[in-house]
Amino acid sequence: MKKYLFLLLSGLFLQACSNQTNETTVSTPTPKTIESAPATTATWNGSSLSTETMQKIQTTKYEYKQCVYKEASKQGYKKIDSRVATDAVIKQCESALTKIREVFTNDGVPTVITDRFLKKTRVDMTRKILQSLMFAEAARKAGATSQPYKPVKVEKTDNYTIKSY
Repeated sequence: MKKYLFLLLSGLFLQACSNQTNETTVSTPTPKTIESAPATTATWNGSSLSTETMQKIQTTKYEYKQCVYKEASKQGYKKIDSRVATDAVIKQCESALTKIREVFTNDGVPTVITDRFLKKTRVDMTRKILQSLMFAEAARKAGATSQPYKPVKVEKTDNYTIKSY
């Protein structure tokens, strides 16, 4: 059986190799050139941000993260679906992102780059908060409760036994 299959495949391979000259070529039309707007002399360079501006961006981004974490830790979000809660948390802290936008626009950063940075920041925080809220929701459904930590007392006997009080 293997011999027949091998002969069939090798015959098809040889036939495919011999049909190289029968194919026709299709010519592609040349693309039209689009005249672009004249380049401006002042282009933005990513390394032109001052250290003060970078520091402002880092502090406002930290404030945004703290706002998201503080908002997500509220008790009301534990009662609703984690996706809905994540959306609500991100919307509550959207005003902190506008501060980052202001820092970028004051320094002359193009809006495309600003939007990309803000989108990345928003998506990263959304993923982190969604993951933590889904984990907490799964833990609640599994029966884990948020009981305070009880210390464990170890008493020495013949073989060490652990007794809690």
